[in-house]
Amino acid sequence: MNKIACMIVAALMVSGCSLAPTYQRPENVTAPDWSSIQGGASTKTDQGLVTDIPWKTFFLSQDLQTVIQTALSNNRDLKKAVLSVQKTQALYNIERSKLLPDLNAAGTGDYQSDFHGNAVDKYQAGLAMPYYEIDFFGRIDSLGNVALNQYLATDEARKSITISLIAQAANACLQLTSDLQTLEMSKDSLETRQQTYELVNKSCQNGVATKQDLSQARIALESARVNTILFTRLVLLDKNALVAIMGTKGFSVPMSTALDETAVMEEIPGGLSSEVLLKRPDILGAEYSLKAAGANIGAARAAFYPRIALTGNLGYSSSDLGDLFSSSDNAGLGIGPSISVPIFNGQRNKTLLKAAKIDQKIAVVQYENTLQLAFKEVADALAARKTLGQQLEAQRMLVRASQDAYDLSMKRYNEGIDSFLSVLDAQRSLFASQTAEIDLQRQELANRVSLYKVLGGGLAH
Repeated sequence: MNKIACMIVAALMVSGCSLAPTYQRPENVTAPDWSSIQGGASTKTDQGLVTDIPWKTFFLSQDLQTVIQTALSNNRDLKKAVLSVQKTQALYNIERSKLLPDLNAAGTGDYQSDFHGNAVDKYQAGLAMPYYEIDFFGRIDSLGNVALNQYLATDEARKSITISLIAQAANACLQLTSDLQTLEMSKDSLETRQQTYELVNKSCQNGVATKQDLSQARIALESARVNTILFTRLVLLDKNALVAIMGTKGFSVPMSTALDETAVMEEIPGGLSSEVLLKRPDILGAEYSLKAAGANIGAARAAFYPRIALTGNLGYSSSDLGDLFSSSDNAGLGIGPSISVPIFNGQRNKTLLKAAKIDQKIAVVQYENTLQLAFKEVADALAARKTLGQQLEAQRMLVRASQDAYDLSMKRYNEGIDSFLSVLDAQRSLFASQTAEIDLQRQELANRVSLYKVLGGGLAH
């Protein structure tokens, strides 16, 4: 037993040479920062800003937190990603286990009679090492590194899916809140126009208003009814979308009807370096895939060299079960090496090595492409942030102007100066500007969510 252990230890000590190329991260293929978009020169900021922020610190609304937490607990896509991580972890453990030898234990007992009718007992027991490859050239270690980096890439994919799910749930929540707010406004508008129609109808009966005024008031009333029905349907569709994201059987989350109450992080500081992208899970995953491709080259190169393996066994035999392990006289040791040298395989090894090198080049291109797409996503989000705030403020000024125009038109109509047509036009302009304001407010909040996502998010609770 000691002899086998010594030989195994010696084999482990001489193995481990790696033929894999030394890993070097590809050069950055993006601009150093987003200063041209953010306005002004780049300044140093905390590079871990967004990746280190727990999502509950970023999403402050209780409504948002409830929806996101439910999605993280029940969403099926996320559960599938978690299972994929567990699978790749198991595969990695299998590859690493090949660095250690297998030992199998077996025992037999046999009862026979000789020619004189005497009973003969024979017992055997032992340990066997069926096959153990000495990893002189790092083939098994390289395959283990391939599996390790594939596992790490899969785990980063899970993180990326988690961040996307958080953003998706938040945006769906914002969309529902926006439509709920617009629905409430539509209901108020419907009630107001119903009252206006009744007043115009009485005025028409008294000969003050014309039938044309009554017809226009009816148009305004039915238009408000159409809007109310439309946003009622949109709210139902929004709830269905949230149910799918949260992975629940039905919608039971009490929602606010005002976007002002749905708070997220106010600002992402300017002057961010593009190096913050290197912490994004999808970019880290692409880099792990690149490392796996390099390790695969090491395994392909090792295939050109001989494979040396050990096989052996340590056995005991005895005619008495009680004496089976009591004496070294009945022990037998057999251990020996075997060698496999590649001589001719139809250039299979050369082809596999060439394919591994091409896979590495593909991985480099995929890494660079992922980095460029990530830079574009951040650039787009920053460009939107730069203008959405200004657009929202201008829209609010438009709402106030539309409200003044409507009040003036209604006053002039009541004084008999203008027709009801001017009131109807003012109503339409006011409602359109109010709905546009709500949607712009949703877009501005969604832009903050987008920045949180494209800058890497934060997953800590």
